[in-house]
Amino acid sequence: MACGWTPSYAGCAADQATIDGWSPETRETVETIATDLLDAWTGGLYGACPASIRPCREPRPSSNRALHEFRETTTGHRTPWMPVLIDGSWFNIGCGSCGHRCGCDGPAALSLPWPVDSIVSVTIDGEEIPSTAYRVDRQRVLVRTDGGSWPTTQNLLAAPGEPDTFVIEYLHGLAVPVGGQVAAGILAMEFGKALCDDNTCRLPERVQTVTRQGVSVAMLDGFEDIEQGRTGIWAVDSWVASVTAAPRRSTVMSPDFRGVR
Repeated sequence: MACGWTPSYAGCAADQATIDGWSPETRETVETIATDLLDAWTGGLYGACPASIRPCREPRPSSNRALHEFRETTTGHRTPWMPVLIDGSWFNIGCGSCGHRCGCDGPAALSLPWPVDSIVSVTIDGEEIPSTAYRVDRQRVLVRTDGGSWPTTQNLLAAPGEPDTFVIEYLHGLAVPVGGQVAAGILAMEFGKALCDDNTCRLPERVQTVTRQGVSVAMLDGFEDIEQGRTGIWAVDSWVASVTAAPRRSTVMSPDFRGVR
């Protein structure tokens, strides 16, 4: 089953006997089919899946002799200048931070792949950091709130939990909306009926009948609509369309300016 998806059978009281009659294997099968299809139709947008990341800052280039010599003659240090674009302007800074001081401490914030649903654990050198020591901003920025900083390097050859390691475990993705959970329940219900040859199943047979010169031929259609998540069931199709449809462009018209929008 697509991770993070939990089918809801709200409003299906009339079919509760059908659900209760399923074996655990049948229920798992039809729910997996339904959630996998909905996940594919919506481009994998929803469903918080477990993820693990081991951040490590890339080393800065230090082979430019001219930068070394300029930095040494102006400040007495051999750390090269690093050009950084800030608010549209270029600044030369030496340690990756600017303001009232320049320091080479680790960062207080890290950008994780968007979207972050929640942080499961943060482990540094095998020790788990309390959840009160950090927060997540804008569903992607992990901010240290206890006055500490995040490590800038680690030994990627070492196993997680060993000394000199830094591991972030989190749930990646957006929570499935209620509409998606209900759509998954409806679709799973219909797949269950289809597997049991229940004639109340609302899934289309996908058969077209063509009659030419008194001869009728039945054939399967090309399943073109299936790629867009069109099942023929309004409650399912309307939710998929609400997620995948392109947003409408707004238009402003004024009687004072004919032909101008």
